[in-house]
Amino acid sequence: MSLVSRNGLNHYKEDATMSDANYFVITVAKTEPDYFNTAVEQASSVIDDLKSKAGAITVTLGRIATGEQAGSVALFQSYESLSGFEKAMDVYAASSDYQAMMASGKVQVVMRNILKLHSVPFEQNTSDTMKFAVLTRASAPASSVATITQLAPVFAVNGAMTLRFGTIVTGSNAGNQLLGVTYPSMDAIEKTYDALGANADYQAALGSFNINLRVIIRILSIH
Repeated sequence: MSLVSRNGLNHYKEDATMSDANYFVITVAKTEPDYFNTAVEQASSVIDDLKSKAGAITVTLGRIATGEQAGSVALFQSYESLSGFEKAMDVYAASSDYQAMMASGKVQVVMRNILKLHSVPFEQNTSDTMKFAVLTRASAPASSVATITQLAPVFAVNGAMTLRFGTIVTGSNAGNQLLGVTYPSMDAIEKTYDALGANADYQAALGSFNINLRVIIRILSIH
């Protein structure tokens, strides 16, 4: 599955390429409120180049809604291999819009990390509009993939649309695990965590997962 933005709404389209994604590159940029809309416009041309020149499988743009980085821009790129990230660096260097954004003094990249994805079976919901993502970061045992695989149906039956799980391989939290789940509404997020709270397997997992971050992101566009 891959994703397209139509009429400001985020929808799926059938595509085999998403199964080829092995890495996510996650960038967070602190943005002055009066420059946010301009930054989003400038990011649009950069996103086009990431798709056409760097081979990004999907690119998602969002705004962090909770936590210490609330209000910041979040950019997610998926790639088959790290050669795509190398090409992305070339895109940034050659993009006049990216350079203008960085030179504005109103946008500051505060984090860019790479996530190595693990295979977790998940029946994706292709019928709803994707509006939110919840990212949960934790230090976790080697058995974490099996645990998330066991819990994945709880997310699915309560409204989650997609689920991705991987290991952070760069930055100060390298070695931590990151779970990213998308939803059509805040109500679906609430239902999911209510169900997890009542789930014995989830409660048992909390004994070995040390959660150190959970944020909600409002999805702006998916390409």
